[in-house]
Amino acid sequence: MRILSLALGFGALLSLGALTGCVTSAGGSAGGGNSINDMARYLGGLPGSNRSELAAPRSSAEWKSHQSRMDGLWGNHSGRRSHIRGFRSNLGGLSSPGVLFYPFGGPDFLHASALFPGARNYVLVGLEGTDAMPDMSTLSASELNRGLGGVSNSLRTVTGASYFITKDMRVDLQSTRLRGTLPLLLAQIARDGKSVSSVAPVGIDSAGNLTSRSAGSGCPGWHIKAGGKNIYYFRKDLSNGGLGNRGILNFVSSKGRPVTFVKSASYLMHRSSFSTIRDYIVKNSAGIVQDPSGVPFKYLTGAGWDMKLYGNYTGPMATFSGHHQSDLAAAYRDGSYPVKPMTFGLGYLLNPQRACVMVGRN
Repeated sequence: MRILSLALGFGALLSLGALTGCVTSAGGSAGGGNSINDMARYLGGLPGSNRSELAAPRSSAEWKSHQSRMDGLWGNHSGRRSHIRGFRSNLGGLSSPGVLFYPFGGPDFLHASALFPGARNYVLVGLEGTDAMPDMSTLSASELNRGLGGVSNSLRTVTGASYFITKDMRVDLQSTRLRGTLPLLLAQIARDGKSVSSVAPVGIDSAGNLTSRSAGSGCPGWHIKAGGKNIYYFRKDLSNGGLGNRGILNFVSSKGRPVTFVKSASYLMHRSSFSTIRDYIVKNSAGIVQDPSGVPFKYLTGAGWDMKLYGNYTGPMATFSGHHQSDLAAAYRDGSYPVKPMTFGLGYLLNPQRACVMVGRN
């Protein structure tokens, strides 16, 4: 793919989606020494280089309000994040996979990174868009303020409720000029302390090869390189009909046997219309970390997975009452599987007394 230097004007830098090749940046540090990394830090409400194109925008009242909002969100999230880090001791080698596959998670890099900091490749999949970012130099103060407000509002749900609410995110972002998943991903990556070195609009062909966005238009995505990691986000319908040629599953497998992470997945894999993705996870994953909204417990035990249980399972929240798993409830009651307590909530069940997490090895 064609390489385009980021030693460009501010407007050219930010029209990322219009490019068919890679947008790259050499050098840089966590302090924002290159343009794309400085943009990520700007969106994350973090200071950057005094010599960058964003030095003046950072002095605005709009950006300072954004910085205050983002500091508050990450401050509020710090307690849960410390519990998540403590929970990693239960994962062993699963926390450092060659590829972490996170279907139905949308652009939630926050929890993927917290639980699996050693992953070399992150593959996040959702239905949220892959819109291009605008030329920020053309935005008025009010447009910029609304855009930054949309970013912080969307991130409020994932830092507070531990998942993105797709409907609310569309309202927050589509009504502003900062649309799609890229601003959210860059902000989270910067807040995670990683330096962004490149961003590329990409797609996947039927064989699972990474392509230009236009060549793989059935699976549009972003490839972000940051902190020595490859972070991929793809917009893809994971239903049986939506998977089509299974290119995205071939792509995941090309990175090795994945560890799969599932939470807040609307119990979609409990339906026959999502059997393809469910079967792929059961047959091909080396490990799984999930809440009850992921792969039904019976499919994992039936395939001989080694399962450990955490927290407690009393049933789903009322919205998903039709997806109660009696075998999972029995496993918690009868001691047939090891059970350890949880100190934090995850996914739809945020109360630690009701939180349920399954960790499996295949």
